[in-house]
Amino acid sequence: MVKPFISVIVIAYNRREFIKDALKSIINSMAIEDNYELIVIKNFKDKYADCLVRKLSGKSILADIASIGAKVALGARMANGDVITFLEDDDMYVPERLKIIEKTFKANPSLIYYHNNVVTIDESCKLVCDKLVEKTNIFESVVASAHEDKLKVFKRYGWRLGLRLSSMAVRKDFAMKWASIIRLFPDLVDVLLFMLALAEEGTILHDPRRLTYYRVSGTSASSVRAVKNPTVRFVKAVKNAARHALARHMLVALANRIGLGEYVGYDEATIIGGIYGGWGKYLAKAAVNLLDGTTITRLASIILGLTYLLSPYLAKRLIYLYYTKVFDVWGSEY
Repeated sequence: MVKPFISVIVIAYNRREFIKDALKSIINSMAIEDNYELIVIKNFKDKYADCLVRKLSGKSILADIASIGAKVALGARMANGDVITFLEDDDMYVPERLKIIEKTFKANPSLIYYHNNVVTIDESCKLVCDKLVEKTNIFESVVASAHEDKLKVFKRYGWRLGLRLSSMAVRKDFAMKWASIIRLFPDLVDVLLFMLALAEEGTILHDPRRLTYYRVSGTSASSVRAVKNPTVRFVKAVKNAARHALARHMLVALANRIGLGEYVGYDEATIIGGIYGGWGKYLAKAAVNLLDGTTITRLASIILGLTYLLSPYLAKRLIYLYYTKVFDVWGSEY
């Protein structure tokens, strides 16, 4: 058997409704002569998905793992390809994506991290314009190899080159070097991979082409904006924020150890997660970290964190009202 160049790792947890679309998009990216490897990690059985993986001589791993980092690390260990790329169960690839990744990595031996833009779709695969997602796309090529150049890129674009796992591809050697760290992160694995690529020797590259379909829906793992039921929206927001807050604290601690501490801090979501996790000391630290911010969101987060220190009940009530009332007034655009 010829060693594959690219291993595609599909991760799914609980959601069955979009896995068929995700796998079809991978098939549409493959030609008969291609030698790609498919690895699907999910916590449920699905006749279509399991049959498809068998036909492609891929690997289907049944694992009841909620942590994104644990699934990514498991997939990396199982992969045989020189390059690993990812696909979350509700996203899709455009047909040419795998060919472009293969060509790009073969043309750049020093390349360790690749990232591309996205186009947003809804639950029915219809193209939609999501202003928040669109703000994170970068419409110019970005390449950096030297450490100083990488930091300049980060200072200019921030985390936008480190968003959305389905837009990323990395060298397997790079992923395996950090696998023991990656598996510990329940969330923010996309941001983590980008941060590690900044610290590691090798080239990072952003491709301005829209090569990934990013789905915004009520079942999206990371977004609550499309959830119509206010109570469900609130519960999901709290769960997401708590997981995010833990991952963010781990990210800050790791950044300090690898020399990027001055560039990585806490963010707004840490405040909500900290409030519901009862992390008073971390909330104070997060609030101080956000003091240099100028946006209304950051100001509101600081006030919310300080409010919790005075009255935990009031802070929680304000969060509940935000997710159940204010979102209904503003709409999913915000």
